[in-house]
Amino acid sequence: MSTDLFALRTRWQAVARGNADPVLRVALLASYTVDPLVPYLGLGLHDAGLPAAFTIGPFNQVVQQCLADDGFLAATRPDVLVVAQRPEEAGDPGPAGAEWVAELLAAAEAAVAAARRHGALLAYVLPAVPPARPCGVGDALDADGVAAAATAVRERLRERLAADPWVLLVDAEEAVRAVGARRAYHPALFRFAKIPYTEEVFAALGAAAAGLLSCWFGAGRRALVLDGDGLTGAAHLLPALRELRAAGVRLALRAGGAGFWSTADAPELLTVLDGWVTDDRPLPDQLAEIAAELDVPVAQLALTSTGNGGSDGPGAGAGASSTGRDGPRRVQLGADPRAWADELRAAGLTDRIPARRWTGGAPGRPAPAEAPAGLSLDDFVASLDVRVEYAPVAPDGVAAVAELVARAHDFALAPAPPAAALADRAGDLLAVRVRDRLGDYGTAGLVGVDRAGDRWTVDVFSLSCPVLGKGVEAAVLREVARRAGEAGAGEVLVRWTDTGRNGTARRFLSELDAVVPADPAVRLRAARTGSGQVGAAADRVEPTVGATGPAPAGEPAAVAR
Repeated sequence: MSTDLFALRTRWQAVARGNADPVLRVALLASYTVDPLVPYLGLGLHDAGLPAAFTIGPFNQVVQQCLADDGFLAATRPDVLVVAQRPEEAGDPGPAGAEWVAELLAAAEAAVAAARRHGALLAYVLPAVPPARPCGVGDALDADGVAAAATAVRERLRERLAADPWVLLVDAEEAVRAVGARRAYHPALFRFAKIPYTEEVFAALGAAAAGLLSCWFGAGRRALVLDGDGLTGAAHLLPALRELRAAGVRLALRAGGAGFWSTADAPELLTVLDGWVTDDRPLPDQLAEIAAELDVPVAQLALTSTGNGGSDGPGAGAGASSTGRDGPRRVQLGADPRAWADELRAAGLTDRIPARRWTGGAPGRPAPAEAPAGLSLDDFVASLDVRVEYAPVAPDGVAAVAELVARAHDFALAPAPPAAALADRAGDLLAVRVRDRLGDYGTAGLVGVDRAGDRWTVDVFSLSCPVLGKGVEAAVLREVARRAGEAGAGEVLVRWTDTGRNGTARRFLSELDAVVPADPAVRLRAARTGSGQVGAAADRVEPTVGATGPAPAGEPAAVAR
């Protein structure tokens, strides 16, 4: 399996490099690291004729990003917004899962509003049931247990979202079940990178999401072509073929060559076929004729071969399939004709969007919507009850905070300094600990201050993604300014440089006046340095991008960008 997934990821890299003209812009927001989903979702859309460009939003900031009027979604302007949350990141479940329900429903409402506001289709990932069982086998007896709480969350989310015509639901629980719980989770990778699932789960989830989006955009499979070469035992397929035809799938047959199919094997087969081609022309020519006869694109055909032979040849595994962007999907059935009907039913050829209650609006794009009533970004952040604590960094703790700084790309003032450079100035460092009602994030940030003279200079300021958008950024600078004032300093200067990846920090510093109230005793300002060097020896200061308090004579005023 790992070899197959590696081949898919390698193929995606090639596709992504040549995907210069995407037809969809897809944005992803998740409470966990969702990057591993992109290759499998991307390939599925590419092969359905829907090449997509992907943008991944900040980790564990679903509500903040959905409620913000600017930032990630406004810049991305997605056609499809994928939102995935797990109850594990939503704090304590509460009685019968009430707290989980409240948290995830609020996020879902924000996601719906954000998708409408930006004119996007929302693809919401129903969370899987968490594997943790504090009571073990006794969890099934507990009405407040993990399984009961997660089931309550899933059904409330389905109740709210399933009928909305501008929302698609993808079920992570189905992906976990398909893989098997023992192979579905990766605890070590989650501790290190907040990636909860194995590649197999992401592959299954990506394939399901791509199939659902393909159906929505009219790119699903519309016709099945039986490969008649070497086809014996076709009578075993008849029950499944009749079901497919009743579901609206067109049916055809192609044959030719030495293994020419004969109606003597299954005369009833002719009664379910909408067309056939039996000659010695090449397969692409035959398929082109069938597609024209059935009035469907070749890319929306599925070519099914059996284990007895066919154009794919013998030896392929049961249920194996492959797809080309401009060609048909190929489904290889196994060697046992008695299993063909079940294998064909499992091939996903009847995937479609069920009829749902229409809530108004014209086809095309959803009507714009405001944020859900009673839910604002400020109110959400206030409800988190964020607590920020500060502690000096001991020499033996430098390695841990150096790793944090190295991984904090979105909110960092400059490229991460080497651990040795931080060790040399351990006395200048403050570790930032953060907790809120959803959990304790431990040491989630680091600030480094050069306290020379009347000016304190902040040249290290890094925060991890889970605590961004919760007011921690402003709280840290207010604390530095307070300490500077107590020490008799009159100014705090935040030096930063553009790393190409620290857009979140740059945006925060550009709005410093608005997010950090002015202190008449201590002037706080941010200035861009001319290089990535960290410390008091940094390059010359360019015009400031944000400041609190009046600018001293001879210095440039703040410029908002």
